[in-house]
Amino acid sequence: MNNEVKNRQLGMPFGTASNRLRKMVLFDLLKKHGENICFRCGKEIETYEELSLEHKQPWLNVDVALFWDLDNIAFSHLNCNCSTGKRMDKLPVVHGTFVGYTHYGCRCPDCTRANRDHRREWKQGNVAKLD
Repeated sequence: MNNEVKNRQLGMPFGTASNRLRKMVLFDLLKKHGENICFRCGKEIETYEELSLEHKQPWLNVDVALFWDLDNIAFSHLNCNCSTGKRMDKLPVVHGTFVGYTHYGCRCPDCTRANRDHRREWKQGNVAKLD
């Protein structure tokens, strides 16, 4: 089947829908097994939108084997994951952007509004989520 037909019927790109479905299935399995606990803060991850897959130890420029090591994988809240040194501190914050909020941790009114607007659009299937 043509991806254009799939995109039209799903109301979003097929790849976006597939990734969202995978994340929903993963979250459902985590909940069923009581594994939906954040590696960073220890609190329950309550929705699939909050779920983030992360490496416990950084692998980039360290050891590529850490990327594939399943013992190095953890689940966390997206916000907890983004606030743990994964920020792009070397570049200036562009205020009023989703990236400013999620990756730089900026909580100014403009970045907070941009994050809220982006998530609203994402839930409606109008944009891809940037995790």
